[in-house]
Amino acid sequence: MAKRLDKPIRLYVMAIFVVIAYGLFPLVSVFPVGRESFLLVGPRFLPFNGSVQVLYGTDGEISVILLVITFALGLLASASAIVAFLGISEGRTATLIFVSLDVAWWFFLVSIGMSNLEGAGAFRLIGQLIFPPVWLTFVWWNFTRPDIGAYYKQESEKQQ
Repeated sequence: MAKRLDKPIRLYVMAIFVVIAYGLFPLVSVFPVGRESFLLVGPRFLPFNGSVQVLYGTDGEISVILLVITFALGLLASASAIVAFLGISEGRTATLIFVSLDVAWWFFLVSIGMSNLEGAGAFRLIGQLIFPPVWLTFVWWNFTRPDIGAYYKQESEKQQ
């Protein structure tokens, strides 16, 4: 009889990280204060910290399409991380796909924001393109580790 593998700690950490960093922080990390200023809550090195700020156009309005896609990607990444945490291997694949799409969407939003600004404002947004690929690499590296793969293989064999 094969040795039963416990759920890796890495899976706990990654599920919590994805839910907080990709699902919760983009929604609650920025608060409008006045007409053109925002209060940023949380450290700047987190992925998407302040993503709601980028959704505001030059006229101070938010595009509904951009808002829906941003929320949907965050919620889908969070939901798939929870499914992955429950031991369903398709959840891991979905988490990697949605987090990758979330980063691609973030690059799109930042590039739109950079095109609307000029000079120092656009230069400041370049920093927003540095951290998300680092965190994406962190997520991919952790979800593709052999111990995670072995755990999902064990769980899929147990369900059959």
